[in-house]
Amino acid sequence: MANLRDPTFRNYKPDQAAYYAQHRPSYPPPVYNHVLKHHAEASGDFSQLLDIGCGPGRATRDLAVHFEHATGLDPGAAMIAIARDMGAKTRTGEPVRFEVSSAEELASAEGVKEGSVDMITAGLAAHWFSMPAFWEQAACVLKPGGTVALWTGASLYCHPSTPNVAEVQQVALKLERETLAPYELPGNRLARDMYRDLPLPWDVDPTQTAFPRELFVRDEFDRDGIPSNKETGEFFCGTIELTPKQLGEKLAVSSMVTRWGEANPDLVGTDQDVVKLAIKELKEALGEQESLRIGYGFAILMFQTRK
Repeated sequence: MANLRDPTFRNYKPDQAAYYAQHRPSYPPPVYNHVLKHHAEASGDFSQLLDIGCGPGRATRDLAVHFEHATGLDPGAAMIAIARDMGAKTRTGEPVRFEVSSAEELASAEGVKEGSVDMITAGLAAHWFSMPAFWEQAACVLKPGGTVALWTGASLYCHPSTPNVAEVQQVALKLERETLAPYELPGNRLARDMYRDLPLPWDVDPTQTAFPRELFVRDEFDRDGIPSNKETGEFFCGTIELTPKQLGEKLAVSSMVTRWGEANPDLVGTDQDVVKLAIKELKEALGEQESLRIGYGFAILMFQTRK
């Protein structure tokens, strides 16, 4: 049975999926480097990649160049249509497959075979999964010694060097934790808490024994907006410089903003649009500064099956 905890992205219409693909950027290289290095050291086999909750295929596309074969799965038909239109190639030049499928039914997806996958990835997606079903399905399709890499970004944080940083940060937190609070779902909270409470293989019922607890690795970066790199003072994923307008476009594709828009269609795009109001406050807090540097708290969870 498909998991229905995400009522938003899976139901995107074609125009929404296209807007999302335009304004949702790829993940920064340090994220990919981190998970690929771990996989190489733990397994070393780069034959088959399976990216779950792939949306328009950003991460699938970026990671596919390291694998011989790659498949991206998403429960949203409009998202998969965009991913197919954009296309992608593996390191052998083979086209990447994009198929409509939920995480809870990944073993039944077109082209996915039992015991055939080297690495499963899910970027900013696992908080929408029914984890007991996901772990069962993942164990079914992974090879012995295969990897699962799950990552999430927490709240948006201004770089400490931002002028008037406390006031600017308060604007961002007010939008997320006050204005949009009525539209927060349990999955959003899981992500915001950096997967602290995400059900792991040994937490679910029945316990999934294919993933030894001793091989689990959890890495956290930039919690509470404090840059982890003490030498450079930068965020793990790097610091993104955006104008208020660009930040507004980025915020507009979040699930909570989407749900606010569905509840308040007459206000979307008007002076009472929650994103427009937040950006107006942000500009006032920034003063003469025309852009701001942002980053995110980030968590990467790595699992291995038994060899």
